[in-house]
This record gives sequence, C-alpha cells and structure tokens, in this order.
Amino acid sequence: MSKSKSEFPDELKNKLDEFQVRAPDIPLKRSRWERLANWIHAPAKNPLDVLRVKGDSIIKVVLYPSVLIFLICLAPSLLI
Repeated sequence: MSKSKSEFPDELKNKLDEFQVRAPDIPLKRSRWERLANWIHAPAKNPLDVLRVKGDSIIKVVLYPSVLIFLICLAPSLLI
C-alpha cells in the first residue's frame, strides 16, 4: 500500500525529512563481460547423466564404449 507524501501526518513528514538516503545505482542489465564470466565459470554438466550412469553401474561404463567402438567398426560395412 503506497501513500503519497501528503497523506502522512506532519510529525512523520518532519521526521522523514531529517534523513537523507543515498541509493546506489543498480544496473538492471548485466554487462557483457559479467555475462561472459558467468558463462565461463558455470558448473559443467556431468556427461554420464545423459547415459544415466550412476556410480555403482560399472557395467554400463564398460559396455557403452564397447558398443560404440563396435558400431564404428561396423559402419563402413553397412555403407557398402
């Protein structure tokens, strides 16, 4: 609920007029350098999250690269 200055009692207006407050300028948009720095220092995503590999699933960690190598070796014969 906002009131205009004329709606306050005189005693309160006098008290408020005694104080001077300096509000710093807060930029609404971040600078280009600040956005770049935030992008560079953002935490990296875990690449194993894509494969849904947890710490206890060692079989997937061993099996996925083997399947990938097999498919790469098989690809030239499939293209013929």
